Amino acid sequence: MVDPNRWKLVGLESVDGTVIPDGAYAVAEGENANGQRNTQGRVTSTYYSANLDRGIAMGLVKDGPDRIGEVIEFPKTDGNTVQAKIVSPVFYDPDGEKQNV
Repeated sequence: MVDPNRWKLVGLESVDGTVIPDGAYAVAEGENANGQRNTQGRVTSTYYSANLDRGIAMGLVKDGPDRIGEVIEFPKTDGNTVQAKIVSPVFYDPDGEKQNV
């Protein structure tokens, strides 16, 4: 049986256009048994997209595909956060219209 709480691959687009930190974890409410903050996702790769003029990333997010359109926050090393919208992992030309042009 598949675990319904499994983290799944999704795309992430930063709301303000900045690049989301590589390896950042999205914080969730509450704490685990060790007293650490719960997490709901993790950035696995991140880039700046000139075509989309914003930071994009791939990440594993709890119930990811079911949460497309939702905004989650990732902490930065300077204490600030980056908000990112959960999107499809196909960022550019999802219908293949620009392919072989």
